[in-house]
This record gives sequence, C-alpha cells and structure tokens, in this order.
Amino acid sequence: MAITPSTNFPSLLEIADLVRSFVDDDKRGFTGTPGEGQILVNLTSGVTAAQLPQFVTLCRFMNSAIREVRRDCGIMGQPTFIRDNYLLLGLPPVNSNLGVGVMNPETQQALTNVGFFDGVNMNPEFTLPADILQPLELWERGSNSVHELSRMTESTGALRPRNQVSHLQDWEWRGNAIYFNGAILSRDVRIRYIGSLASLAISSADWSETFIPIPDCQEAVADKIAVRYARRLGSPQVADLNQQADRSMLRLRQTVVRARQRINNLRPEFSGGGNEQLGIGSFQ
Repeated sequence: MAITPSTNFPSLLEIADLVRSFVDDDKRGFTGTPGEGQILVNLTSGVTAAQLPQFVTLCRFMNSAIREVRRDCGIMGQPTFIRDNYLLLGLPPVNSNLGVGVMNPETQQALTNVGFFDGVNMNPEFTLPADILQPLELWERGSNSVHELSRMTESTGALRPRNQVSHLQDWEWRGNAIYFNGAILSRDVRIRYIGSLASLAISSADWSETFIPIPDCQEAVADKIAVRYARRLGSPQVADLNQQADRSMLRLRQTVVRARQRINNLRPEFSGGGNEQLGIGSFQ
C-alpha cells in the first residue's frame, strides 16, 4: 500500500541520513555533498560501482529493521497494519463425493493463498489477501443478496465435525489458511486482518518519497540499523547500541499503547442479551 507524504511518517531518506550520523558515516559522498556517506550509502545521490554492495547492505538492514519495528508495534495493536473489507463474493457451497450442496460432516473447505478448496475442487478465483499475516474477524451473508453481513465465530480449537447448514457459521485459522465446515448455499465473506508490509528500501524507489507508515519511528528504525551494522563489524559498541535501540523502541511502544488506551474496549455481556450482545447477529 502506497503511503502519501506526511509529516507523521518518516521517509527512507530521513532514516538513512539519521543512521549515517549515528555510525559516523555522514561525510561527503558521491557528489561531494555532506551527509551522503561513503559506507551506508543510498542511490538518491548516486553511488560508484564499488559502493553498490554497501547500498545492498543498507537496503537489507533497513528492511529488516522496519519489519522488526512493525512486528513490535503490531503486538501492541498499532492500527496502521489492520486491513478491512476484503470481500469474497459467491464462495461455492460444500462439495464432496455426495454431491454439491449436500451435507457431509466429513468435509471441510479451505481458503488459501492459491484458491478456495470447496471439498473436491480448487477454485483459484478466490484467495486470501496477498499480504495477510493473520485474520481478525470474518462476516458472511447469502450470495446475491443485500442482507447485512453477520459476524462469524472463530473456533477456539478444531472445527467441530457437523452437518453443513445454510451458513458457514464458524472458521479456524491453521496452516496459513482459513478453514470452514462449509455451507449448503453459496456465501459472501468479508475479512478483517493484519497485513504485512512490503520491502520499502529497494533500488527502484525514490527514498525521499517513500514513507514508513509508522508515526514517529525514526529513532527506533535507525537505532536497529546501527545495531545490525555494528554487529556486522564486530564492534565493541554493539551492547550500547542495543540498549539505545531498546530505549527507542520502548518509547515508541508507549506511544502506541497510550493511543490504544483511548479506545473503550468493553467485553460483551454474557447474560440476558442474546446473540446480538455477543456480536454474532442473525444469519441470513
């Protein structure tokens, strides 16, 4: 997902300039401009053929550091990486040796990254989101309808073998696929999930216009790059740099957690409210 320019999001160039200062590599570079560096260089100002390996190293370090920061923020509930309203319209009914749409408790369906297995056939037109890390919530409704989508239930263990009914009802995430018991009718499904972040530091990107979608993460990312660089050199400063990286990450975590604490997360009541209080709704 492309990130538009924003003062809230740091650019790759800003991170590269910062980490060069951290490791004392902010000298004059390829064009003679102070700050370009001679070791952790990027292509914004050009590099010599001899510096290409260093550029590749910076790309790898930066992508690795961004992924680590993203994981830490994801654990804390940072909402930037939550994707919603991924729609699958017309998932096929359950299929087995008994026929299409016929109840068979031995059958399960699976939504994978290469297609939807209906119990017999793989349907490649229905796939998981390409960037999915973990589904959060699923909703469903009958295909070719305008009914509201009803929330499905995530199984707390294995899917219970049962005869299929008109709705999918429950789901299980295992083996990087979403499994269903299936339904005897075609269903529409909506998915809310945690998405991954593609590698941003690549040679074809304009580093001054490529932004990391994590607000105020400059020090956290730059410190982690510095740790990787020092570790590669066997520097005795690795321990100190690790401590600084931990401090920067702690501050970023605190910012994320405090922002999340403003949201009123109340558990649903379990008495006297019926299905609607549980967030399940009625099936259509």
